Amino acid sequence: MTAPNNPTPLSPGDVIHGFAYGAFGRDHYLCVQVEAVGLDWIVARGPACDPDEECGPSFTAGPQSLQLCQQARDEPCPLTPCPITAPQPLTTFSA
Repeated sequence: MTAPNNPTPLSPGDVIHGFAYGAFGRDHYLCVQVEAVGLDWIVARGPACDPDEECGPSFTAGPQSLQLCQQARDEPCPLTPCPITAPQPLTTFSA
């Protein structure tokens, strides 16, 4: 039996694992958590990183890239342990 052709849409809080089949570019290897979703784009961010590294948000757009992200979200994480093991807060605000 094959996987359904209509995966669940991406939503804030989803974790996209590893390389994501190149959806974020060829130099992107870390798991990221979706922060924002539009009609044909997403913005995602990885876990906190070393201050010497560039670790801003990742952006991708277009149907093919979003399908790759859905596929990477639905597969097991290739990293051990996954750097994003539990839902992370989407903001740093605290009351």
